[in-house]
Amino acid sequence: MVGYFEEEAVFSYSEYLYEIDSGKIPNTPAPEIAIRYWNLAKDATLRDVVIVIRNDEAGHRDRNHAFADEIN
Repeated sequence: MVGYFEEEAVFSYSEYLYEIDSGKIPNTPAPEIAIRYWNLAKDATLRDVVIVIRNDEAGHRDRNHAFADEIN
């Protein structure tokens, strides 16, 4: 079940990225806390933050599906 929640998170962050890329949401500078947490470049943007979070969620999705597959 958790793998499917993570799958939805990946989808949601992809939609968020689309909104940034289309100009509907401004691609502002990344907050300092996100830069430090994700070890991003000092000139990172919101788009960069969304990408690293989406990639993290994808990793969670894959691990949770793999755990579920082991149960079967």
